[in-house]
Amino acid sequence: MEAPLAVCILAALLATGTCLQCEFCTGAGNNCTGSMQTCAAGQDSCAFIRTDVTMVGVKGQSFLKSCLPSSECKVGPISVNFGQVMTTRTSIVCCVGDACRTTTVPPANTTLNGRSCRGCYALNAGQCNEQTIACTGPETQCIDIAGTITSGGSQMQTVMKGCASESVCANIKVGSGTFAGSSVDLTTAKCTVASGAVGVAPGLVEILLPALAGLLLLKLLS
Repeated sequence: MEAPLAVCILAALLATGTCLQCEFCTGAGNNCTGSMQTCAAGQDSCAFIRTDVTMVGVKGQSFLKSCLPSSECKVGPISVNFGQVMTTRTSIVCCVGDACRTTTVPPANTTLNGRSCRGCYALNAGQCNEQTIACTGPETQCIDIAGTITSGGSQMQTVMKGCASESVCANIKVGSGTFAGSSVDLTTAKCTVASGAVGVAPGLVEILLPALAGLLLLKLLS
Protein backbone atom coordinates (compact mmCIF):
# COMPACT_ATOMS: atom_id res chain seq x y z
CA MET A 1 0.00 0.00 0.00
CA GLU A 2 1.40 3.38 -0.96
CA ALA A 3 2.06 5.84 1.84
CA PRO A 4 -0.44 8.56 0.70
CA LEU A 5 -3.26 5.99 0.58
CA ALA A 6 -2.36 4.75 4.04
CA VAL A 7 -2.45 8.30 5.37
CA CYS A 8 -5.93 8.81 3.90
CA ILE A 9 -7.23 5.62 5.46
CA LEU A 10 -5.86 6.57 8.87
CA ALA A 11 -7.33 10.05 8.54
CA ALA A 12 -10.74 8.57 7.76
CA LEU A 13 -10.53 6.28 10.79
CA LEU A 14 -9.29 8.88 13.26
CA ALA A 15 -11.14 12.01 12.16
CA THR A 16 -14.04 13.21 10.08
CA GLY A 17 -13.61 14.50 6.53
CA THR A 18 -11.48 13.32 3.62
CA CYS A 19 -7.75 13.29 3.01
CA LEU A 20 -6.82 16.68 1.54
CA GLN A 21 -4.36 17.25 -1.28
CA CYS A 22 -2.93 20.66 -2.16
CA GLU A 23 -0.59 22.04 -4.78
CA PHE A 24 2.95 22.65 -3.52
CA CYS A 25 5.24 25.22 -5.16
CA THR A 26 7.27 28.36 -4.56
CA GLY A 27 8.64 30.92 -6.95
CA ALA A 28 9.09 34.58 -7.87
CA GLY A 29 6.14 36.64 -9.07
CA ASN A 30 2.45 36.47 -8.27
CA ASN A 31 1.84 32.76 -8.97
CA CYS A 32 3.56 29.38 -9.20
CA THR A 33 2.80 25.83 -10.38
CA GLY A 34 3.70 22.55 -8.71
CA SER A 35 2.61 19.00 -7.94
CA MET A 36 -0.27 17.87 -5.73
CA GLN A 37 0.76 16.50 -2.34
CA THR A 38 -1.14 15.02 0.59
CA CYS A 39 -1.50 17.30 3.58
CA ALA A 40 -0.43 16.25 7.05
CA ALA A 41 -2.92 15.64 9.83
CA GLY A 42 -4.47 18.90 11.05
CA GLN A 43 -3.78 20.74 7.80
CA ASP A 44 -7.27 21.05 6.38
CA SER A 45 -6.83 23.90 3.88
CA CYS A 46 -4.77 24.79 0.82
CA ALA A 47 -2.95 28.09 1.24
CA PHE A 48 -1.86 30.64 -1.36
CA ILE A 49 0.74 32.97 0.17
CA ARG A 50 1.99 36.10 -1.59
CA THR A 51 4.87 38.17 -0.17
CA ASP A 52 5.94 41.60 -1.41
CA VAL A 53 9.30 42.91 -0.16
CA THR A 54 10.85 46.31 -0.82
CA MET A 55 14.48 46.85 0.23
CA VAL A 56 15.93 50.33 -0.29
CA GLY A 57 13.54 50.98 -3.16
CA VAL A 58 14.09 47.60 -4.86
CA LYS A 59 10.88 45.57 -5.06
CA GLY A 60 10.57 41.78 -5.08
CA GLN A 61 7.66 39.36 -5.00
CA SER A 62 7.36 35.67 -4.14
CA PHE A 63 4.51 33.15 -4.14
CA LEU A 64 3.99 29.96 -2.14
CA LYS A 65 1.33 27.24 -2.28
CA SER A 66 1.10 24.73 0.56
CA CYS A 67 -1.13 23.04 3.15
CA LEU A 68 -2.17 24.98 6.23
CA PRO A 69 -4.52 24.55 9.19
CA SER A 70 -7.70 26.56 8.65
CA SER A 71 -7.09 28.35 11.96
CA GLU A 72 -3.93 29.89 10.50
CA CYS A 73 -5.84 31.07 7.43
CA LYS A 74 -7.54 33.66 9.62
CA VAL A 75 -4.31 35.28 10.81
CA GLY A 76 -4.85 38.26 8.51
CA PRO A 77 -2.26 40.28 6.55
CA ILE A 78 1.33 40.04 7.79
CA SER A 79 2.98 43.43 7.40
CA VAL A 80 6.18 45.04 8.72
CA ASN A 81 7.33 48.52 7.72
CA PHE A 82 10.76 49.93 8.61
CA GLY A 83 10.39 52.86 6.22
CA GLN A 84 12.43 53.07 3.03
CA VAL A 85 14.96 50.55 4.33
CA MET A 86 12.53 47.62 4.15
CA THR A 87 8.86 46.68 4.02
CA THR A 88 7.55 43.12 3.86
CA ARG A 89 3.86 42.40 3.32
CA THR A 90 2.36 38.90 3.16
CA SER A 91 -1.22 37.98 2.25
CA ILE A 92 -2.71 34.51 2.82
CA VAL A 93 -5.80 33.12 1.08
CA CYS A 94 -7.07 29.59 1.74
CA CYS A 95 -9.31 27.28 -0.28
CA VAL A 96 -10.34 23.63 -0.61
CA GLY A 97 -10.99 21.50 -3.69
CA ASP A 98 -12.29 23.03 -6.92
CA ALA A 99 -12.35 26.51 -5.38
CA CYS A 100 -8.55 26.57 -5.57
CA ARG A 101 -8.71 26.66 -9.37
CA THR A 102 -10.03 30.22 -9.35
CA THR A 103 -8.59 31.51 -6.08
CA THR A 104 -6.37 34.60 -6.33
CA VAL A 105 -4.40 36.59 -3.75
CA PRO A 106 -5.05 40.35 -3.82
CA PRO A 107 -2.10 42.76 -3.58
CA ALA A 108 -1.13 44.11 -0.18
CA ASN A 109 -2.85 47.22 1.15
CA THR A 110 -0.31 50.06 1.02
CA THR A 111 -2.73 52.94 1.73
CA LEU A 112 -1.70 55.26 4.56
CA ASN A 113 -3.92 54.50 7.58
CA GLY A 114 -3.35 57.68 9.62
CA ARG A 115 -1.08 56.01 12.18
CA SER A 116 2.65 56.42 12.75
CA CYS A 117 5.54 54.89 14.70
CA ARG A 118 9.06 55.82 15.62
CA GLY A 119 11.26 53.65 13.44
CA CYS A 120 14.84 52.90 12.51
CA TYR A 121 17.24 50.14 11.57
CA ALA A 122 20.80 49.70 12.73
CA LEU A 123 23.31 46.97 11.86
CA ASN A 124 26.24 46.21 14.17
CA ALA A 125 24.92 48.63 16.75
CA GLY A 126 22.93 48.42 19.94
CA GLN A 127 20.84 51.50 19.19
CA CYS A 128 19.66 53.53 16.18
CA ASN A 129 18.49 57.02 15.29
CA GLU A 130 14.71 57.03 15.26
CA GLN A 131 12.52 58.88 12.77
CA THR A 132 8.77 58.91 12.21
CA ILE A 133 7.35 56.28 9.85
CA ALA A 134 3.86 56.49 8.36
CA CYS A 135 2.00 53.18 8.75
CA THR A 136 -0.06 51.61 5.96
CA GLY A 137 -2.93 49.15 5.59
CA PRO A 138 -3.21 46.77 8.57
CA GLU A 139 -0.18 48.20 10.40
CA THR A 140 -1.73 49.34 13.69
CA GLN A 141 1.15 48.41 16.00
CA CYS A 142 4.62 49.82 16.66
CA ILE A 143 7.19 47.02 16.81
CA ASP A 144 10.53 47.10 18.63
CA ILE A 145 12.99 44.28 17.88
CA ALA A 146 16.61 43.87 18.95
CA GLY A 147 18.95 40.91 18.81
CA THR A 148 21.73 39.13 16.98
CA ILE A 149 21.79 37.83 13.40
CA THR A 150 24.34 35.13 12.57
CA SER A 151 24.97 34.47 8.87
CA GLY A 152 27.98 32.91 7.13
CA GLY A 153 29.92 32.79 10.37
CA SER A 154 29.46 36.51 10.98
CA GLN A 155 27.52 37.80 13.97
CA MET A 156 25.81 41.18 13.86
CA GLN A 157 23.85 43.15 16.43
CA THR A 158 20.71 44.72 15.00
CA VAL A 159 17.91 47.01 16.12
CA MET A 160 14.64 47.30 14.14
CA LYS A 161 11.70 49.56 14.93
CA GLY A 162 8.67 50.51 12.85
CA CYS A 163 5.05 49.72 11.98
CA ALA A 164 3.59 46.21 12.09
CA SER A 165 0.28 44.39 11.78
CA GLU A 166 -1.30 42.68 14.77
CA SER A 167 -0.57 39.29 13.17
CA VAL A 168 3.17 39.98 13.38
CA CYS A 169 3.01 41.05 17.01
CA ALA A 170 1.02 37.93 17.91
CA ASN A 171 3.69 35.59 16.51
CA ILE A 172 7.08 37.21 17.09
CA LYS A 173 8.71 36.74 20.47
CA VAL A 174 12.01 36.75 22.33
CA GLY A 175 14.09 33.68 21.45
CA SER A 176 15.99 32.00 18.65
CA GLY A 177 15.06 30.85 15.15
CA THR A 178 16.69 29.83 11.86
CA PHE A 179 15.79 30.65 8.27
CA ALA A 180 17.73 30.14 5.00
CA GLY A 181 21.03 29.50 6.76
CA SER A 182 20.75 32.54 9.02
CA SER A 183 19.93 32.41 12.72
CA VAL A 184 18.29 35.16 14.72
CA ASP A 185 18.37 35.49 18.51
CA LEU A 186 15.91 38.17 19.64
CA THR A 187 16.50 39.75 23.04
CA THR A 188 13.74 42.35 22.58
CA ALA A 189 10.43 41.77 20.80
CA LYS A 190 7.53 43.98 21.84
CA CYS A 191 4.65 45.94 20.35
CA THR A 192 2.59 48.98 21.33
CA VAL A 193 -0.46 50.56 19.69
CA ALA A 194 0.55 53.00 16.94
CA SER A 195 -0.29 56.66 17.41
CA GLY A 196 -2.81 58.44 15.20
CA ALA A 197 -0.48 61.19 13.93
CA VAL A 198 1.05 60.62 10.50
CA GLY A 199 4.68 61.57 9.95
CA VAL A 200 7.04 61.49 7.00
CA ALA A 201 8.80 58.24 6.07
CA PRO A 202 12.59 58.54 6.59
CA GLY A 203 15.23 58.03 3.92
CA LEU A 204 17.15 55.17 5.52
CA VAL A 205 19.90 53.57 3.45
CA GLU A 206 20.95 50.38 5.24
CA ILE A 207 20.05 46.95 3.78
CA LEU A 208 18.23 44.53 6.09
CA LEU A 209 19.05 40.84 5.86
CA PRO A 210 16.05 38.82 4.61
CA ALA A 211 16.18 36.52 7.63
CA LEU A 212 13.52 38.50 9.52
CA ALA A 213 10.98 38.29 6.71
CA GLY A 214 11.30 34.50 6.72
CA LEU A 215 11.08 34.22 10.48
CA LEU A 216 7.71 35.95 10.48
CA LEU A 217 6.31 32.96 8.52
CA LEU A 218 8.00 30.21 10.57
CA LYS A 219 5.16 29.94 13.07
CA LEU A 220 2.57 29.69 10.30
CA LEU A 221 4.40 27.05 8.27
CA SER A 222 5.94 24.99 11.09
